[in-house]
Amino acid sequence: MKLSRLLAPLGLPCPETDLDLTGLTCDSRQVAPGMLFAALPGAHTQGAQFIPEAVRRGAAAVLTNGPALPGVPTVSVPDPRDTLALMAGEFYGHPDRELTLIAVTGTKGKTTTAHMLRDILTAAGHKTGMVGTLGAFVGDTLLEETGNTTPEPVTLHRLLRRMVDGGCTHVVMEVSSQAMKLGRTVGMEFTAGVFLNLSPDHIGPGEHADFEEYRACKAALFRQCALAVGNAGDPSWPYIKGQIPPGVPVFTFGFEGEAHLRCAAITPDPDQPLSTLVSVAGTPRPYQIPMPGWFNGENALAAIALSRALGVEDGAVREGLAQVSVPGRTQVYPTDNGVFVLIDYAHNGESFRALLSALRPHVPGRIILVFGAGGDRPPMRRRDMGLAAAEGADWAVLTEDNPRSEVVEDICAQIAEKLHGRIPYQIIPDRRRAIRCALAQAHPGDLVALLGKGHEGYIEACGVRRPFSERAILDEYFREGRRGE
Repeated sequence: MKLSRLLAPLGLPCPETDLDLTGLTCDSRQVAPGMLFAALPGAHTQGAQFIPEAVRRGAAAVLTNGPALPGVPTVSVPDPRDTLALMAGEFYGHPDRELTLIAVTGTKGKTTTAHMLRDILTAAGHKTGMVGTLGAFVGDTLLEETGNTTPEPVTLHRLLRRMVDGGCTHVVMEVSSQAMKLGRTVGMEFTAGVFLNLSPDHIGPGEHADFEEYRACKAALFRQCALAVGNAGDPSWPYIKGQIPPGVPVFTFGFEGEAHLRCAAITPDPDQPLSTLVSVAGTPRPYQIPMPGWFNGENALAAIALSRALGVEDGAVREGLAQVSVPGRTQVYPTDNGVFVLIDYAHNGESFRALLSALRPHVPGRIILVFGAGGDRPPMRRRDMGLAAAEGADWAVLTEDNPRSEVVEDICAQIAEKLHGRIPYQIIPDRRRAIRCALAQAHPGDLVALLGKGHEGYIEACGVRRPFSERAILDEYFREGRRGE
């Protein structure tokens, strides 16, 4: 695409030298001859320092907030992040405008809700893509890992174009507050956006300055949505609603009478272990999801609300929810020996408490935990996990998570201090052995919950990531058909 054609819709003048661009990138390592390199400002490094490398690699033009560069066609703008997002939309032909594009935002539950919506829309007969924390998918087929919950704009528009060209009509996206702050979705048009919840998070150096900025970034998404769906029971909803432009339809869900979609109850399914029933006022039958927990019921309520707002048939909603499974998010591993097994990403005290309180009504026997804590992270996090485990579990096997530069045994000892002898525990540094030990100790009716790794396929130690799959370890254990080592 000609540089002049890329800049004209943005109202930007073309440098004296017009040229054909082969691509866009903000990563100097990805520059190939003929590409435009966007030198973006960062929290820790400045893109301008990589301009010489990009030019050596063959960059044909540079986008920057600095002065024109000698010998290189330069596009100089006050905010290169926003400009790059607009350029990416132009370069890839605005694929967002060819899709029913759904944005999911909130502090918690984005990944699960996105999977629910993906499965509902697929059940409704739509070829559906998904972009989020676990990667970019068409249906349940992984296209590529994304690195960020919401990718940089060039990657994002490239993926959406690929999905459109592959026949997708609908795409569900997780949109993070960081993505909004960094302008990754600037210029995009969303068919609908859903707000789940908001609690203090992602506040600190390199993220958000304070809760007010965090909340404002979440709210900004809804100025790009043609339909807004929101959690009427969340304290931040009135603020979010206040940012929605006049004339945009609003549909709410919650537990109070004023919500358009009102939840009557969220209860364990008495007929399906580790499943949940979501009862909606005015609907004769509850919706069933094969995941435990009140919070998963709330995520399902959000998915039901957005589906209804889009006019999706109720049968497709039920079918999609009944088969949903999210890797590493209260993921139930099927067994045939009466022992329940769960894989979850919970990795702090708050998420431990929420998960354990949700699991208790589902489990007739003991809750056995296998977990560790990340190294080079605040020690308070591992202590909070220990306290939560002591309050909500019956037995624990402490092991490695991502120890990074720390010693696994030292991390486990800090967790053990907070168990206060309230529950029995073992320390087994090797996570594979720890998992097998917990399974060997479990009896029918017990639950073994593997916490912390979730969807991650590695363990990071001493600067090296080695492959590690909890699902593969479980497959191996149950394939052997024996207990223990």
